[in-house]
Amino acid sequence: MAVVTRWVAAARVCAVAVSVLLFACEVPSEEPSESTLATAMPGELQTRTFDAGPVRRAGDYLEEPRFAGADLARGELLGLACAACHKLGAGEGTLVGPNLHGMFGRPAASVAGFEYSPALTASGLVWTPVSLEAWLADPAGFVAGTTMAFAGYRSAADRRDLIAYLLTATQ
Repeated sequence: MAVVTRWVAAARVCAVAVSVLLFACEVPSEEPSESTLATAMPGELQTRTFDAGPVRRAGDYLEEPRFAGADLARGELLGLACAACHKLGAGEGTLVGPNLHGMFGRPAASVAGFEYSPALTASGLVWTPVSLEAWLADPAGFVAGTTMAFAGYRSAADRRDLIAYLLTATQ
């Protein structure tokens, strides 16, 4: 029974990271990607538009000035929270959450065979550093109704370091 309880707890922690990192788009685009995010409010459904920024290859994002001071070793350490529920390598399958390999440029909730929350499925999100930054700050606040049980990272520097690491580790 204790093992089941641990798996349930791990599933809740990992559910947030699951939806974050999905299929990578191989065709770069200079057009910003906009998503209409559903925001659950008591008794109503509201939506808001989110600009995820340009969809490009992961390596191209790393050349941006905002990642110049990123600490990849710290990002790897922070990424252990992701690794509790997600695999990062190609062909490694899924754990409690979907595999994050190739996530940048990929639509959220698009890993075949993985069951996502209706909220994330309907979000229209595309994973870019901009959308991942917003997600990692407050997953449940960013996509209301997500099943990923991860509280997020409060520190902007932690999010930057983690995103820089994921840009390299998920290529």
